[in-house]
Amino acid sequence: MVKNKRRNKNIVKRIADTRMQYLFQKAHEIFPQNRELANRYVYLARRYAQRAKIQIPSIWKKRICHKCKKFLYPGINNRTRIHSKGKGSHVSSTCLDCNHTTRYFIKIKQ
Repeated sequence: MVKNKRRNKNIVKRIADTRMQYLFQKAHEIFPQNRELANRYVYLARRYAQRAKIQIPSIWKKRICHKCKKFLYPGINNRTRIHSKGKGSHVSSTCLDCNHTTRYFIKIKQ
């Protein structure tokens, strides 16, 4: 019984992961034509990740605004800047819908 339950959880996680990847891909493709639908796809993908208790891949996690949870498409509703200040080098991503700025720090190898 325990093995079967564990196997079911793994199947659910795998299905949720494939659906989440598919929804993010579709959101990226459809965003220039229909923003609301792309944001809905991102909402559904986040729900899949929450219910299955899996992490959103970092590639797609950086494409979601941390404040308004909308899909960020570079050049349309997202501004990305690179700041290099010695130890404090970072990439700043600004959502143009809610004006929230997120910084991703860069580790410098010496």
